[in-house]
Amino acid sequence: MQHSGSLDCLSPAELRLLIRQKDSRIRTTAGLAEGRVVVLPNHLADEFEAFCHSNPAPLPLLYRSQSGETSCPPLAKHADIR
Repeated sequence: MQHSGSLDCLSPAELRLLIRQKDSRIRTTAGLAEGRVVVLPNHLADEFEAFCHSNPAPLPLLYRSQSGETSCPPLAKHADIR
């Protein structure tokens, strides 16, 4: 992957790769959302989702996976959270 210097034309996947590689050009991700992975037992998932919807500014729910799912296709096509 070769880039000129501008990060504006990168896809989210390309940007994630550069972040993992600690590329010195990475300083901000303006226009993108930062997320966290929360792993919960199935019996708590609905309540946590409701809590997120009640608090969308600090806790935006970007994706809810199915039980056993190890990827998040809409947000990170080739990510594996195992």
